[in-house]
Amino acid sequence: MVRVISVHHFTRQDVAGLEHAGGRGVSRGKFDILLVGGEHKVDVRDLKLGGVLNGSFPTVDLVQQLAYCETGNYVCTLETKPARHGGDHRYVRVYLNWDQDNTNQPMRARIAGRVTPSSQSGVANLEMVEIPLRKPAEYIACCQSTGNIAVSCGISVTIFRFCHKTHDISKLKFIDFEELIELDMSFIVKEVAISEDLIGCVSESEAHIFQVTINSHLLKASSEEKETKPQEKRSKSRSKSKTRSASRSPGRSIDSLSSSSRLRGKRSSPKEESMSVIRNSEDYVDLSELTWVPTLSYGRKKPSEDQRILLFPSLVGAAHCGPLAEPGEIIGPINSSRCSNVRVKLVSGSSAQKVPQNVFEAVTLIHRRADHNNDPDIPFSNLKVMAVYDAEAGKKGGASTPRRASHPLLPQGSARKVGASIFLTTPHVGQLYHVTLSDDPFGHSVVRGGVFSYTAPVYSVALEPSLLHALTLTGLETYTLRPHPHVVVSHLPEDLNMIVPPHWEETVCLVGLRPFLNVESLTLTDSCLALIAANNEGGDKSHTVYSLHLPSAASLYKEMVRVGRSHRSASPSTYLHLLLEAHLVLTTALQHEVPTEDEAEEDLYSLLQDSSALLGDYYAQCENEAEWRQATQYYQVSSLSPDAVIERLELTCPGLVAVISSLLLHPNTPSLTAAQANCVLEMLEKIAPEKVSTIILKSTCFTEYKKDKVLSIIKQELSKTNEPRPTDVLALALVFLDRGSPEQVSTVLASLRAYQLVVALLQHSRLLFTVEDGSTRLSPLAQVLAEHKKEVFTEVFVSLIGEGSLTLNAFVDAFIAVYPIMSCGPECNTHSLRLRDFLEKFFLEYAHNAEITDQRERYDRAITVLVSLYLASLMGAFGDKTKEDPNWCDQRAALKELYAPRPVFLNLLPPFNSLLSSDLPSAEDRNNVLKFVTSNPEALGAQSLRILCLDPQKQLEYILSEFPPVLLQYGKDMYESAAEWEELVYKLINHKSSLCESDPSYSVYSDVLNDVLSELVMTAPLDVFIRIIPKNRHEELRGHIRQCHSAALALHLRSSLISYAHNVLMQMSK
Repeated sequence: MVRVISVHHFTRQDVAGLEHAGGRGVSRGKFDILLVGGEHKVDVRDLKLGGVLNGSFPTVDLVQQLAYCETGNYVCTLETKPARHGGDHRYVRVYLNWDQDNTNQPMRARIAGRVTPSSQSGVANLEMVEIPLRKPAEYIACCQSTGNIAVSCGISVTIFRFCHKTHDISKLKFIDFEELIELDMSFIVKEVAISEDLIGCVSESEAHIFQVTINSHLLKASSEEKETKPQEKRSKSRSKSKTRSASRSPGRSIDSLSSSSRLRGKRSSPKEESMSVIRNSEDYVDLSELTWVPTLSYGRKKPSEDQRILLFPSLVGAAHCGPLAEPGEIIGPINSSRCSNVRVKLVSGSSAQKVPQNVFEAVTLIHRRADHNNDPDIPFSNLKVMAVYDAEAGKKGGASTPRRASHPLLPQGSARKVGASIFLTTPHVGQLYHVTLSDDPFGHSVVRGGVFSYTAPVYSVALEPSLLHALTLTGLETYTLRPHPHVVVSHLPEDLNMIVPPHWEETVCLVGLRPFLNVESLTLTDSCLALIAANNEGGDKSHTVYSLHLPSAASLYKEMVRVGRSHRSASPSTYLHLLLEAHLVLTTALQHEVPTEDEAEEDLYSLLQDSSALLGDYYAQCENEAEWRQATQYYQVSSLSPDAVIERLELTCPGLVAVISSLLLHPNTPSLTAAQANCVLEMLEKIAPEKVSTIILKSTCFTEYKKDKVLSIIKQELSKTNEPRPTDVLALALVFLDRGSPEQVSTVLASLRAYQLVVALLQHSRLLFTVEDGSTRLSPLAQVLAEHKKEVFTEVFVSLIGEGSLTLNAFVDAFIAVYPIMSCGPECNTHSLRLRDFLEKFFLEYAHNAEITDQRERYDRAITVLVSLYLASLMGAFGDKTKEDPNWCDQRAALKELYAPRPVFLNLLPPFNSLLSSDLPSAEDRNNVLKFVTSNPEALGAQSLRILCLDPQKQLEYILSEFPPVLLQYGKDMYESAAEWEELVYKLINHKSSLCESDPSYSVYSDVLNDVLSELVMTAPLDVFIRIIPKNRHEELRGHIRQCHSAALALHLRSSLISYAHNVLMQMSK
């Protein structure tokens, strides 16, 4: 559908007559230059000056087609010369230095790639470079980014590379063209378009737009093939020659061909034959043949699964999320062999990058084929392929970005291409597609960008960034154009996920319809639209140039808004549609255009903000929440403050409260002044007083408000209910804090139950701490909780640390910053006890959580503090038990394994808790404990602390010398391998042997050795026990070896009896 709305969009019209009969070739030149082909010449006209003749340059033959290229500033022509025996000869020629004053200067001529220019230096004269062709040319196109030329010749398209060369003698640089790539299509190409590696070809009934890519798998295989031996190369070449006739598709491998040939020889089964009958039936629907066309959607959205709904033939009226591909239409990306095969051949001898011949493939993006019988709307024509570049990386000619040098069709340095817009038309309908590129060619996104139904058959089209001009049988029609999605996204705030209508399904606007008769060509320059019309009356074949001056984006936007406002009351949908179209005009202008002199005082960004504000006003007056969210997003783009939005809207506006609340709660909203906050408060007090508490608690921009007014509003809300709302109570406490009355906070919070307060604080955790420059600080509210609501404080912060909102180290640093624990005094002891109890409660909850304990950098500082607190307690720092929490004191006394399982051998030593038994303390913490017990050997549990902090090797030596009765239990707790037991027995025997029998400790070590060996006799297998006993002690310990052997025999006998009994039972059960 097309919405017809008249919008005046041309600022001026100039008319000029052509002195000579107009030629068939017309093209734009630099800026507003119009190139018109004549009899063996090309006229140069300046449309800015009304289309007056500004010079000309000669051509060799009659020009049939003109093409201008910005890269190289050259004019390419397709020329014809009558042949002697009928027909004509066709030539493609390039003219250099065409814009210089060539009066009375000869035209130099040469053949591209074969003849170099003259070595004589001097004035840059007009130079003709003939492109060598092997077949008659049908159409020419130039790539504006690379300067390459594409020439269609029958079913072939040849690409000639634009390059700079240096003369061997004079060392002067000159422009030349080399034959680079030849493309063989499956139809006769009547029209071609090229943009770097994106190529489009059109015949009367078929259109194919594809990307020439390098298959990475084929490239890798080709490089590996070069490294193989010559014999292997010959065998592979013989294998390829056998299968070459099977397929010409560059993507098919020899393995796939061989497997398919084997399948051809396989006889089909009855099931396959029955399926073949079903497929051939008239009502058979093959779901694999139904192609889904993604819809055009502007803006950012959160990643979600692509939900696709398929329309079955019987469900014509069912709702769906976009169109299916039209008959004969294929939306890629797919390999070209699946729709219209393209053979890509790199011409040998080219000086381009050395890339193997067989690694190129064509990836189809769009393919359309018309049926001559059922679809009379042919031929296809006016193919346009327009690249879209990343504005942040710099437009073409700006900042360059490194590009892949391996692809011969890509420029060495250019702005990063992110996609392309592709336009194609039939006589009655135009189709716009948008392609978004990715690193993987088969990961590109192709969406339909719009459908244009003309009022009459179309001859020619010209595309501005935001408008489509169509030259039809009745005149000039102008439509609004849907820009590429990247254009819209690039001008949205980075943190804003929003969808910007209209989508492609929305009707486009026919904004202009001007009658013109006998128009033969339509050409778009930088700021003008040129139409050349023929005067066929009275045998006069003169021509007229109509130069229509294009409006600036700012003036077009203002005109659309003016027309839209005139429809605001009578047709709100028309008003919205024009607002959206005007918004896209500005967005597109910011991407493509440079502000003109007329726009010197008009800031496009300011206009874009005004446009966003108008759209926000419209959506705020709608009735549903989805449109209110849309309004909020547009207001964010407009940079309007909440009070400014209130001034734009009436108090009865349905979305006022929702929009203002969303703006106030957004983290990027700038802080409001006292006057702005008062304006917001007055509005909320009138229509939504229940929202004030939420704004106070959650808004980061709402700080400079009138405390007394807020207290009055909240107290009035509290008086309406018997059970106070936690948000109202918490907001009231926060206001008291802001007023400087912390003593009233605890009284206010006492009106809530503990669990209610915990839930409310967790929902508004930003009130408890702040992070500035990487440093965490406790808020005044958190300090009040720490002093008056200890249980709530602990539970809330333990939960916040556990869920990852805060690290334990950051909490400890923030706590110590407010409550120092390193100085002496009774208050220090109180603070230390609070921190110790908090850390113990945290590890009681999370000490066995691997997700917490595996990230040592998040808690190592806390462990160091906790170790220091425990060491201080050993010195009597916390002797006053009255300052401890009695409930937690009893609970922690009952805990034996707070941090980790405590080894049993510690029960044989003076007591200590289980912190050092865990992996939580670092090596530095253990070294500090060792220094402490060395300096304080009489401290409670000093021996246990020393053992737990020593290395395993030193632990054994220390226990062996100081606490030998502990050795057996130590081995049971700590050892897992026979090698460790072997070391213990070896050292125990040696230590015993070093003692005299008269030594009082000799009997102790003898008993310990017997206990250890008796334990091993019963637990270790015989072979392991033999390995543990030193070889030179076997005779001495023969009794223990016999006991182990007897135990092994007893175990074997026991297992045999059990097995025998089991078999007997099995037999009896049968």
